[in-house]
Amino acid sequence: MTQTEPITPTPGKTLGIVALVLSIPLSLVGLVLGIVGLVKARRANRHNWWAVAAITVSFLVIVAIVIWAATLVWLMGECAELGPGIHEVDGRPIECVAPAGS
Repeated sequence: MTQTEPITPTPGKTLGIVALVLSIPLSLVGLVLGIVGLVKARRANRHNWWAVAAITVSFLVIVAIVIWAATLVWLMGECAELGPGIHEVDGRPIECVAPAGS
């Protein structure tokens, strides 16, 4: 009769799953938990694909937020210079509205 090795759980797997779930709504939390889960798995010389996926998704969400914020800041700067109305900048129309209360 052949003996098989007992299946041992991957350390940090639960953290990796939680990190993946949180990677879109709370990307920084997902990134940190994913890194912690990956470190725990690496210390036990195991693979934790949940943590790798969480780190990847969190990173991509953070990059998308940074790009969105930079675009928003650029548009606000353009509208501050141009004033309210519809303007054409680099061949693209930009609609600037007056700030509330003005």
